[in-house]
Amino acid sequence: MNNQSLYSIGPLMKAARKFRKLNQADVAQAIGCSQSALSKMEHDLLVPSAPQWFLFARFTSIAPESLEAGIIDRHLKVKFNDDQVSLGFKIPKRYRLHRAEKVREIYPFLQYLEKNMKPPLHSEFMLSTGLDAEFFLDFDNLISFQLFLDAADFFLKLGLGSSEEIKEIVRMGQNEIYWDDFDIEWRKLESTQSLLEAFAREQVFFQSDFQIKVENLTGKVIVNYYPEYHLKQMATNAAPELIGFLNTYRAATLENLVDKFVAHRIHVDLIPEVAASPLAARFEVRAA
Repeated sequence: MNNQSLYSIGPLMKAARKFRKLNQADVAQAIGCSQSALSKMEHDLLVPSAPQWFLFARFTSIAPESLEAGIIDRHLKVKFNDDQVSLGFKIPKRYRLHRAEKVREIYPFLQYLEKNMKPPLHSEFMLSTGLDAEFFLDFDNLISFQLFLDAADFFLKLGLGSSEEIKEIVRMGQNEIYWDDFDIEWRKLESTQSLLEAFAREQVFFQSDFQIKVENLTGKVIVNYYPEYHLKQMATNAAPELIGFLNTYRAATLENLVDKFVAHRIHVDLIPEVAASPLAARFEVRAA
């Protein structure tokens, strides 16, 4: 998750292998080395040669340039509880049920904890989840929305729940790595509404916990978040402080998105209303 990722191949190799549920023997044979050598590579005790790295990337279906980003991103669509994804890792039951969100959605929190906190607290957060550190290096690993709520709760307990702090989490973490290929595609759009519609349409590459719909009501752009049924229990248990954090984060995401890609300054207001679920929300988008 940091600049050292460029030189730390081992965790990426372990993350890619576990994503595909491959054993070390099969991977070692594919790249032409012993299982012992591969184990040393995964623990950063041995650096693979360039040909070995490219063979490894081909065998595990990752982009060779993952090494530069420090993150693996296959740009896959989210499939609810996909049994082909992430199960090479031991996932606590808390996060194993209703897996419909990518690790991508936790990346902004980890970036903030690493870059803004002294000492960095990203390792402490990862340890608190019971998940392997390598799990967070693969954006396509699937997790439940509970992890997002736990990340928000971690921040609230640190006293990091103000509007400005949440905006900084978004600004810092929703970067070119987070947006991936959309960083190029969405810059071609010209209007706020067309961008928000594209954002809503492409949620399948981020999560499938919520449907996001964009409306234009008598000249007002409205963005709606509708939770899927599997979130019903989480909605019941979520404290008001977490709901407040979530909605501030959503508003900051929309504002940052439009500013970044179409260079329009907007202000996003939560529309107060009684919703069927605490996790549902409607926002009005206005020019700043």
